[in-house]
Amino acid sequence: MKRDFRITEKDMLDTRHFPISAIFNSIPDDTFIRTITPLGDGSGFGVEYGACVFPNDLDEYEITTSGIFEGVQFGLHNGEEIVVDYPTFYYYLDIVCSIYLEDYPKDSEKIKEILSKTKQTLRL
Repeated sequence: MKRDFRITEKDMLDTRHFPISAIFNSIPDDTFIRTITPLGDGSGFGVEYGACVFPNDLDEYEITTSGIFEGVQFGLHNGEEIVVDYPTFYYYLDIVCSIYLEDYPKDSEKIKEILSKTKQTLRL
């Protein structure tokens, strides 16, 4: 059962983090695990409304024109974007995974593996 929102307004640490909630909330249940799996390797993903990007996702042109950033960038196709540090990123990832597991407890081991690998990759 897809919830309308995994991250709610009360979960948000800052209202400027709206792109994070919009992107994580737009991941369909049937592709959730496949979508978040690359996060464990420090790689981002794109969805219909925007993208989650790590610095190593950028190509030379993007680095030259936009510059490198530290953390994780969430950008919506309307131009709204934010860069957050790794602990903030992980905070939101943990929330969306916890909510997902309420509906799909059978995926617990896979989610734990993704979270653990992500924590290790980001050195948290």
